[in-house]
Amino acid sequence: MSEQALFRNPKRRPLGPGMSWYEYYAGYSEEFVKDTLRFLSLPTGATVLDPWNGTGITTQVAYDAGLAAVGYDINPAMVLVARARLLDCTVADSLQSLCRDIIRKAARDRSGDYLHPDPLELWLSPRSAREVRKIEQAVQRLLIDHRDRVGLFAKHGFSDVSSLAALFYVALFRTLRELLVPFRSSNPTWIKHPRSKPSRLRPNATKLHSLFLSQVEGMAEIVRQRPSILGQRAGIPAPIVDLGSSISIPLRDDSVEAVVASPPYCTRIDYAVSTKPELALLGCSMGGDIRALRDQMIGSPTVTKATPQRSSDWGPTCMQFLSAVETHRSKASSTYYLKTYLQYFCLTYASLAEIGRTLTNAGRCVLVVQDSLYKDVHNDLPRIYEEMGASLGWNLLLREDFSVDRTMAKINPQAKRYADNRQTTESVLVFQN
Repeated sequence: MSEQALFRNPKRRPLGPGMSWYEYYAGYSEEFVKDTLRFLSLPTGATVLDPWNGTGITTQVAYDAGLAAVGYDINPAMVLVARARLLDCTVADSLQSLCRDIIRKAARDRSGDYLHPDPLELWLSPRSAREVRKIEQAVQRLLIDHRDRVGLFAKHGFSDVSSLAALFYVALFRTLRELLVPFRSSNPTWIKHPRSKPSRLRPNATKLHSLFLSQVEGMAEIVRQRPSILGQRAGIPAPIVDLGSSISIPLRDDSVEAVVASPPYCTRIDYAVSTKPELALLGCSMGGDIRALRDQMIGSPTVTKATPQRSSDWGPTCMQFLSAVETHRSKASSTYYLKTYLQYFCLTYASLAEIGRTLTNAGRCVLVVQDSLYKDVHNDLPRIYEEMGASLGWNLLLREDFSVDRTMAKINPQAKRYADNRQTTESVLVFQN
């Protein structure tokens, strides 16, 4: 970090094999959050919110720093990943033996009471899907609710899912990811489907149990390396990590001292599809369930029936960009693509307004945003956020820019023909309410 820079580059650095908690395209580094909290200099017990909590880096770092951490995400798979991050290192030595108990319980399961059809059968044979489901059900019955066989996707909240239970779900997520390596594509957010049923994978119970145990052992090592802060949290509320939408944050007015977050970028990344295997494990159907989730997500490439109207509150830069998209010569610019951008900016502004409601007077909001291109049209998203913040009465305290080498536009061969030499910029924006 340079002497002038207040924050280290938010971009996550690649970690060594097995050292990553959970591979996810979106997000920022723990070092960046630590720098941000140091800059904010919040008093012990102050509340830090991330309304797009993702893998839970904000809530983990904030809680470790003695702050009241609150994180919401609309994707239940991400909620479990974030809850698992909060597990204290003191339980690391017991994870392997508990995993073996789960495997034994799964091996004895003869109930046959599973999902029909099972969404895991999109990639796995019915027999292999059943073996994965047995492990998942064993985790649920041992660590959540022994009476409940409903998939976790149907739950309206995860307050009863401990960090310990969440860790074993994440281990299953990682097991699936390892199995599905043959279906990865150049797009890091996409998992392909087999072209035919005979092409589905057929791992047996022995292989699945071995992979699951290996993942738990790897995660136990990561947990073991975390410093224990038990006993240092007197008077600090337990972290809140749960399902929630950024346009309807379940918190009181004026209850949050700071927000540290990275809103979904305006690059049409399908964050629901990127976690399709994890959602399938949780019982999300690959039809109506996942489509409904996609429709609720900011930046989704799906188009809902009702198209939002433009608002001058979004600022002049946004208005100019929308006009450029609408009049662009490329196919579907004035229809499909314009609608996706209208949805994005409508939900984004509603989210910022909701953040403003929860922030205390003079509370601060730190956002990481990235510009992009629509074809050859520059989408200056940091500037748009600045103008939206101004519409809400926020003061921009500072902005720091970082160059980005790897973006979705550089991966997508169709987008490359439109790309110019403009450097992609990721910006840290600090607002005061």
